[in-house]
Amino acid sequence: MAGMDVVDVIIADHVRFENLLRRLRARDIDLDALRARRRADRAELAGLLVAHALAEESEVYPKLRELFGGDGHVEHGEDEHVDGHRKLLALLDVADVTAKDFDRALGKLANSLTHHLDEEERTLLNDARLNLDADTRASLGAAWLAERDRLIATGCGSRDAVAALLPD
Repeated sequence: MAGMDVVDVIIADHVRFENLLRRLRARDIDLDALRARRRADRAELAGLLVAHALAEESEVYPKLRELFGGDGHVEHGEDEHVDGHRKLLALLDVADVTAKDFDRALGKLANSLTHHLDEEERTLLNDARLNLDADTRASLGAAWLAERDRLIATGCGSRDAVAALLPD
C-alpha cells in the first residue's frame, strides 16, 4: 500500500486541478485547437472534480468526522463542494469555450476551487496527517482512489450528473 497515503493522493489531485485550470485559461492562435483542448480539459476537470469530492465525502470525511467530531471543517468542506458543483455546472453550460462567458465562468470556478483547496489542505488534510497513523492513511487512500476512479468511469462529470448533485 505504499504511496496510497490519503493526504498525498488527495493533494496530487489538487495539483492536477491547478494544472487543468491553467490549461483552460491558456489561449491559442489556432481556434480549432483551442476549442478541442478546452473541451477535453473541461471534461477531464469536471469528472475529476466531481469524483474527487464525492469520494472524499463517502470515504474520507466520515473518518475525519468520527475523529474530530463537530469542529465544522468537514461540514464546511461539504458546503464548498456544493458551491464548486454549482460553479462547475455554470462552466459546463457555456457552449462556446472561446467566449468571454467561458472565461468568466472559469474564473468563478477557479476562485472557489482555489479557496477550497487552501482551506482543506490547511485544516482537514493537516488534521489527517497529524492524527491518523500511516496504516489508516494508506487504507483511506486506497478506498478513496478506488471510489474516485469508479465514479470517473461512470461519467460523474457530465452536465446532467453535475446538475443532479445540486439541491433543489
